[in-house]
Amino acid sequence: MKTLWVIAVVAVVAGLASADSKGVRAYQGQIVISPDPAPSTSTELASYLKANATKDRRYELIKGPPWEINLVGVLPKVSDSAPVTLVFAVVTDKQPTTTIQSIEVPSKKGLVIAHTTATIAAGFESNKTYVVRLMRKTKVLASAELTLRD
Repeated sequence: MKTLWVIAVVAVVAGLASADSKGVRAYQGQIVISPDPAPSTSTELASYLKANATKDRRYELIKGPPWEINLVGVLPKVSDSAPVTLVFAVVTDKQPTTTIQSIEVPSKKGLVIAHTTATIAAGFESNKTYVVRLMRKTKVLASAELTLRD
């Protein structure tokens, strides 16, 4: 299995909001994906989530390969900041089937902020849909669907 190249996985800095912060709490259990980088201050996080979140949790990225993926995962209430696993699985017949990539990412204050690049060499393909999940062991903490386009 080829490796998913993670350019930067950024743990939320101490000054950034937590998943319990007003304006962020509404996104618990969701992964918000955007071509734009996530903000680095708490004052911008809620508006970033509002501007980029979709109601159906489906996202498309164009202008690839490679595809630049910026994501913010808002975890449900968790008692610690233990790492979680970012998992990409292929969707076949509307069901996730094969995990093509997974990588451990840090979480802090119930948030995961990551930037990664999906490449053909890592197993990603144009015009395919992937389920993106943040998991702790076998429990899904947050999820979204991502389609990669040319």
